[in-house]
Amino acid sequence: MDCAFCGAALIPLSDPQFAFCKNDKLVFNCTYEATAYEHNYFDKEYAAQYGKAYTADRAAILGRNAARYKIASNFFSATTHARVLEVGSAAGYFLETMQSQGFTVCGWEISKTMTAYAKKRGLKTLQQDFMSGVKRHAKSKTAAYDVLALFYVLEHLPDQVTAWRAMARLVRPGGFLLLALPSAAGPMFRFHRRRWFEAHPKDHAVDYTPQGVARVGARFGFRLVKAASEGVHPDRFPLGKAWGINKLYKTLIERRPVADTFFAILEKTT
Repeated sequence: MDCAFCGAALIPLSDPQFAFCKNDKLVFNCTYEATAYEHNYFDKEYAAQYGKAYTADRAAILGRNAARYKIASNFFSATTHARVLEVGSAAGYFLETMQSQGFTVCGWEISKTMTAYAKKRGLKTLQQDFMSGVKRHAKSKTAAYDVLALFYVLEHLPDQVTAWRAMARLVRPGGFLLLALPSAAGPMFRFHRRRWFEAHPKDHAVDYTPQGVARVGARFGFRLVKAASEGVHPDRFPLGKAWGINKLYKTLIERRPVADTFFAILEKTT
């Protein structure tokens, strides 16, 4: 199997299900299986993973989105980049955050239930998957967006090259792409590899690293301007539960994108 981006032969990992691209710093799932996201995903499956339904977790999600916007606001504002599109917008919590800051927002969401929920809250949302939305956008000749956001969406898409080409078309030059992704440079992959293999979702096609996002993004006209840790879990590092060391890890995680998930901001340069 070769890397979808650079064409180099992938290096098999200790679990044959996965292979690594040395050039692009990516981990490929060689046995990827697509998953259909049913209307009850945000109630049953989300609750099984996080202990509560998606809408019941609203406060925590809004807090995470506020943190993302705080970082992103160093690079753009509603005055300079008014039009925002989020793909996989779910209940519209990020759209809500951006709309409250003066942005004009739109969401693409595959779930009928979440689309209806967002619309009732006054958030423009279209029920459609990513590639359907891309095709409709092209036919409508709508202008490219100032800001495009995909949070924990990109890794699910089987054709990564097509996905990046589509994202490049959806963002205007000088605009920004916001990504939140699982990381293949975090402590679970580095120090608990077997557990990482065992827990890896079957429908994640590629796991990125901050360095990988920078390298792949550059191929499609994007420049990585910021990467930050999303989750703070010092206990996942060696001796991370020890007094003192725990605080050092926490400081490291807050300053660098070394966690198991990360937030990336890329600027469209061409």
